[in-house]
Amino acid sequence: MPAVAAAVSIVTILNRVGVVSLRDLASTPQGVADGREWQLLTSAFVADRPAVPSVVGFTIVGLAALVLAGARVLWAAAVAGHLLATVVVYGVLNAAEVTVSRPDYGTSAIIAAWIGVIAYCIWKRGAGLAALGLCIVAALVGWLFRPDLDILDTEHAVALAVGISVAVWLPRLRLVQLRVLLARRGLLLHDGLLRLGSARRSS
Repeated sequence: MPAVAAAVSIVTILNRVGVVSLRDLASTPQGVADGREWQLLTSAFVADRPAVPSVVGFTIVGLAALVLAGARVLWAAAVAGHLLATVVVYGVLNAAEVTVSRPDYGTSAIIAAWIGVIAYCIWKRGAGLAALGLCIVAALVGWLFRPDLDILDTEHAVALAVGISVAVWLPRLRLVQLRVLLARRGLLLHDGLLRLGSARRSS
């Protein structure tokens, strides 16, 4: 966990001083449609502004999720939350023919997925109101740090739901079942990206 936070910090610093261009790291619906799918991953390694609270929040929330749910749920929620939330929102925007050119980057979708994991763990212990309160407070804190929200910020709601789903189902899966599930999700994700790219090019 600290190693990943350190990697995010290093990449963010390199971007801020101009060594690495944000265009090479951040994703956009059009960029993914043009075949730059790797930016769905690299976009998670640049902290959004303000950078220091983003990295600190990433570390604190990640450690809390690790303690409550374990490493397997932690990283599954991080990857699924970031990728699925982005692809789902991009797909909806494409279907609605809404064009968004703002660079899409940051750790906030991962944090939202981890909030979902933590909320489920709290709810499972019988503290439903505390779990709901956590989600509300987390949303307010995010808004206070970055009040200029737009349509891409709907990714956070999707990531929260993904995090809850991972926390619910992943501990129930055996290793073989998990591999089959990941393979199927990978195929669906790849198919969705191909369809998004085809739709963009045809338009």
